[in-house]
Amino acid sequence: MKKNKKNSHAGMTHVDHDMFLNKDGLPNGGVEVEVSNPTETQSVQVKGQRAMLAEKKSKADWY
Repeated sequence: MKKNKKNSHAGMTHVDHDMFLNKDGLPNGGVEVEVSNPTETQSVQVKGQRAMLAEKKSKADWY
């Protein structure tokens, strides 16, 4: 049985991506993202410790 292309895209709406681009084709707008300082470490609690041995570390350091 062949699928109709019209039926495979039924219910989908067309998005005009040009409204998200400026005249040079680069993204327009967006959301500012704040990143952490790469010289500082962050310690977090490791999840899933039920089956961990007591001598294993339960914290992880992210750099």
